[in-house]
Amino acid sequence: MLLSWEGKFDATVCPFCIVCTDLSLDLVTILSYYRIRWHIETGYRYFKELLGFDQYQLLSFKGINRYWAIQFLTQNLLEFQRMKWSEPSAKLTLGDVVRRFRHEHKGQLMLYVFEQAMQKKPLFDILRDLKMIS
Repeated sequence: MLLSWEGKFDATVCPFCIVCTDLSLDLVTILSYYRIRWHIETGYRYFKELLGFDQYQLLSFKGINRYWAIQFLTQNLLEFQRMKWSEPSAKLTLGDVVRRFRHEHKGQLMLYVFEQAMQKKPLFDILRDLKMIS
């Protein structure tokens, strides 16, 4: 178990703990692995919570391959947009990119509804087109 304090040791402050089962590793290696692992865990969080990938239940090999292909393409799209939208003074996270996509999608949806209403299309037809009713 690795105990770490921010700055310097302080007996009154609770340390940050990392548990490692490989006793052959030195402290620097453990910390470097943990740093990499943290990025992996936050990536999983984005896919599960922000993008809804935690709802998939796969039974076939073909389905699993499709799932990973969708995740790979989604990750690449988000990274591409993150690099495109980020500014040197403020780097975006993948969560920021997802929230921006959602915000822009809501704007496009509102614009569509407005345009349909201006053409005097009945609300029932607009909702049916948006698959909000059957």
